[in-house]
Amino acid sequence: MAAFSRKINVEIDWVGETAFEIHGTLDDNVHSLDSRLLVAFPDFTIKHASAVITRMPYPGFCQGATSAISGLIGERIGRGFRKRASQVLGGAESCNHLHTLVNDMAVCAFQMNYYAARRNSKAEALMEEAETDIRRRRLLVLDWMPQLRNSCYVFSEANDSLFDDAESKPTDDKQANQN
Repeated sequence: MAAFSRKINVEIDWVGETAFEIHGTLDDNVHSLDSRLLVAFPDFTIKHASAVITRMPYPGFCQGATSAISGLIGERIGRGFRKRASQVLGGAESCNHLHTLVNDMAVCAFQMNYYAARRNSKAEALMEEAETDIRRRRLLVLDWMPQLRNSCYVFSEANDSLFDDAESKPTDDKQANQN
């Protein structure tokens, strides 16, 4: 058994049509944190932020670090968010473990774009049609979420040429089934 282990869990669900809540937990041998962010959709602005620490090395003291999370209210999850979160949660006024948890929560938040598209029957139909055409699927995603451009290897402009003839290449699932 490992001397130390940490688990981070993130769950996201819709709150009405124009917002979602991100619930994150961090549990390890020393710490247990719980955080919630209410995020407006589609602009990804944080409307409410809260956190509690229930297991900590310094009971009675560590809990004071959670008040810093209110500094995220009004911030927009997107490019530059990690830097802004670091300024709010990464220093002596907060808790490094809360900073870690909130960063993971923010990374997961962007997945709600996909679930929003699935709520739209036209978008869902287009994605189903493009299921085996990865070039077309990539272009659809970039059209719906232009902010993904240059956010990772797959959406990098430098790698556009990899997808030029991608519709004729099997997807990883197809390759796995063929082997």
